[in-house]
Amino acid sequence: MEQQLRDWLRYTVVLGFYVSPCKHQPIKHLVWAERPKVRFRYRLKIIYLYALLPWICVLYVNALIYRKFVAGVMLSWLLTMVFFSSQAFSNLLIAAEGIWRRQQHEEFLRRLQEIELSLKLRLKQDVNVGWLVRRVRCLLEYLLWLTFICYCLFIYNFAYLQYVGYFWYSIWFAITMRLRLIQLLIYVRVLQHYMKCLCMKLQQVVAYRMAPNRQLMDINYEKLQSLDYLLAIKEIYALLFKEFQLLNDFAGWSLFSIILSYMLDYGCTLYWALLSWEGYQERRKYCIACFWWFVPMTAIVWHLCLLCDNCMKLDRFIAELLSKIIITRSSKSLHSYRLLVHQFSTQLQLQYIEVTGKSFFTLNLRLLMSIGIAISTYMVIVIQFLTI
Repeated sequence: MEQQLRDWLRYTVVLGFYVSPCKHQPIKHLVWAERPKVRFRYRLKIIYLYALLPWICVLYVNALIYRKFVAGVMLSWLLTMVFFSSQAFSNLLIAAEGIWRRQQHEEFLRRLQEIELSLKLRLKQDVNVGWLVRRVRCLLEYLLWLTFICYCLFIYNFAYLQYVGYFWYSIWFAITMRLRLIQLLIYVRVLQHYMKCLCMKLQQVVAYRMAPNRQLMDINYEKLQSLDYLLAIKEIYALLFKEFQLLNDFAGWSLFSIILSYMLDYGCTLYWALLSWEGYQERRKYCIACFWWFVPMTAIVWHLCLLCDNCMKLDRFIAELLSKIIITRSSKSLHSYRLLVHQFSTQLQLQYIEVTGKSFFTLNLRLLMSIGIAISTYMVIVIQFLTI
């Protein structure tokens, strides 16, 4: 799965998401004459990443200078300026993570291959990579096509509306933020699959320990009861936990800024929809444009939060399964096994697998409710301003 992700990530260099570190470039396997070309292309990509930072700043300042102020809509102009600033700030963080978090991102991808091989070789688990690649590709195509179609429909309905914001200046920002969330969503989807594979093997161990007399013919129970097998499960879990830590490390700030910017986006868009109902704009056309803007954004955020929530549930399910392993015999041969179960249980109690926005919030279904409450509160305040 690692190689497929790297193939897809090649196209994200333009947006500044990922460039493989130089020491991982396969230069030594190339012909001597080709090595300078590879190094040159790599340096060009790094230069491009560094050039993204001032380019984003120039685009932001240019929009502030050339966007004319519309009299009589001071509150609307202020809200859209704050929202546009949050988009620019999010893109700066995404580009900065692409530059200064390359090593963590590369380690994250490398460990995916390590987890896959550990499941295959140490636990004899069929990871079913072909099925996973097809499912992930379908998910990726679905989200990309949904984003593209809804974006085109939004622009078609939006082009003739009176607008005081910075939409035409922020198209690059909006596309980068959407694709960044889709990238992280794909990562979480792959990690969820690996967690399910680990749960399946742990379930077999628990079933054997709870009902040793009910054995199936196609399962090697002699291997299931061994200390090495449980140790392999523990080490693979540690790899998965490290993967989520790396994900939070190289993408935590961009997740925090994008979710915050989307909250402002929801608020601003609903505010403009409210103005359209008051007769400030053409009501029907603006509500249609609003709908096409909300659909892909809501689908991506909801899907990401759902996947993160499922990973947290699988983590707690692993802890629940491990607590069911009861060793009644007190022989010395089982002392090491019993000690390992205790250590693994303690580890699960102290460690929690979760995706966070730099610990400001945790991505799960509860976050969606919190966002809804915050937007509702914001709309109540805005309505009070409109009634004055």
